[in-house]
Amino acid sequence: MENKPKAWRKRAIVWLILPIVYLWARRHEAAILRGGVPLDAQGLADARRAGVRDAERVRILVVDGVPPRLRFGLRALAARWQWGPSTTAGMSLGYGIFLRADQQHRPELLRHELVHTAQYERLGYRPFLRAYLSECLTAGYPLGALETEARDLSA
Repeated sequence: MENKPKAWRKRAIVWLILPIVYLWARRHEAAILRGGVPLDAQGLADARRAGVRDAERVRILVVDGVPPRLRFGLRALAARWQWGPSTTAGMSLGYGIFLRADQQHRPELLRHELVHTAQYERLGYRPFLRAYLSECLTAGYPLGALETEARDLSA
């Protein structure tokens, strides 16, 4: 009986933060698409193997910390999940991918993020974010099905 209120609260948290996360993700995806570089031939091949249908749209932006510029509320959640600029090596936001500068030469990292791009395509932008956030709150990062799929397919 005690798990039901906890599950309900977790679902409520996801529904409350989803609009903020969605706007944040779309804004940063747009910045990556404007300032990022397209995939090279190997990256395009990896994207297709990962299941990305529109691989030519993917752009990579190398940054010092992933994710950059989190708002206060999101920063607090990220700290709780131990997810932030000091621990996150890459992040896919639709067709935009952040890679941390000191991790950018790891091919398995790019493949992992490309699997997430394929998941965005398959599920849709908002449904992917809702599922990913839910998994982080319930299974815990990185134990959710979306992370497991990305980890398995990028190895």
